[in-house]
Amino acid sequence: MKSRRKFLQHTASGLLAGVLAASTNPIFASQATAKGIVKQPSEGETYFVRENTPITILLSKRTDNIESASLCTEELMPGGGIPVHKHLHNDEFFYFNKGNGLFLLEEKEFEIREGSAAFVPRGTWHGVKNTGNGKMQLTFGFSPAGFEDFFRQIGSPKGTPYRSRPAEELKRIADTFGMVFR
Repeated sequence: MKSRRKFLQHTASGLLAGVLAASTNPIFASQATAKGIVKQPSEGETYFVRENTPITILLSKRTDNIESASLCTEELMPGGGIPVHKHLHNDEFFYFNKGNGLFLLEEKEFEIREGSAAFVPRGTWHGVKNTGNGKMQLTFGFSPAGFEDFFRQIGSPKGTPYRSRPAEELKRIADTFGMVFR
């Protein structure tokens, strides 16, 4: 009986110590004090990453003080896509609102259509191709948040002339964010 009581006391002490440590950890503390947020589509920041490829950042680490995840939207023209790449520090998730195409996950291709969803763990090769006749609209995000700053650095803000970046500059920025292209 004494050993069981001692075990329960140690277990409870360990759990309490874990909770206290988590509450003083900056990541957990910011989540504990973060407030909910609702944004309208017009409140997002839109950047053109290619001449006719807008990405809108809706929820982000920088502007909304959200550490755990970000949320963005993108439109891909017919024949357009997202090059095959992987993220070394972020998981990525997708929801396809409109259109159809192909989703590459490692070495396997999946057909996608309106309502399809995908989850990509960090370190996993993935890419998207719009094979349809119309625009593909998708919602995506990262966990933890922060990778959305990549689009701020490579894109041209909506309302300004599109400026393409040299390949070496894109690679340098991608390296900064732990993104590797195949």
